[in-house]
Amino acid sequence: MDPIVAVGEAVAGRSATVRKSMVGLSTDLQRNTFDIGELALECQEHGYFHEWGFSSLGEYGELELGIKHRKLQYMARITKVTRDCGIKRSDYEPAKVTKLRSICSLDPDSSFFDQELKKHRPMVEYIVELVAEAPELSAQEIDDRVAYLKGQTGDNAMVKRGYSVTRSAWDNVIAVCFESVRKRLGSKGRDETGKAVEYGDGAVIECLCAEYNSDPRNFLEDEDCSKEQIEVQEESNVGTTGTTSGLDIPQESEVALRSPRKVLPGE
Repeated sequence: MDPIVAVGEAVAGRSATVRKSMVGLSTDLQRNTFDIGELALECQEHGYFHEWGFSSLGEYGELELGIKHRKLQYMARITKVTRDCGIKRSDYEPAKVTKLRSICSLDPDSSFFDQELKKHRPMVEYIVELVAEAPELSAQEIDDRVAYLKGQTGDNAMVKRGYSVTRSAWDNVIAVCFESVRKRLGSKGRDETGKAVEYGDGAVIECLCAEYNSDPRNFLEDEDCSKEQIEVQEESNVGTTGTTSGLDIPQESEVALRSPRKVLPGE
């Protein structure tokens, strides 16, 4: 038999086995998460999903397994990152999926500047430490450490916001606008399979708001009130009794006050 044909048949056989196994394991996702993650990574690295008629691993997961696109992607990433860092499955399983998802969002090929040691340390070392400590740490503590290693602190800290709109507003207004902005932004890079990765909603909203804020026509100028006449009510110096008040007037008789003053010659 031709060696090339034999290899092709072996690959096709393995592809079919992986697909069948993933379908079976997906019936109990919570119990089989790490098994599916290992097969998902193999499927991703060898492009089996193309043979099955799907454009991406995420599309395959949603349409055949009923697993959301992002979920199957991070399940495969957990397997890849832990493998690249030399962490055995028996060592990372106790950390649980939620914490591992956060830890494995770090890039094993990058480094981080250690302020105490005054030098860069490989990110792999931090990932190994976090996985080992994860069972004793809360999910929030893990998220905080990961954010620190990514430089997402202070003004760069990530802020999550949620909002609700009608289906009509989303389909006919927002989604159309978002798609237009993404086309203008282009691709932010490529994933493990080489597929272009689009910018998320957060980046799109930032772009829209920055563009709006940069246009002075979108802001009303404060009304100029400097030329307006302000009427000040004058206070009367006559009391309610008809006598003067608040004035330094020499005391004279009532008659003198009521009578007109005569002008003397020489005045």
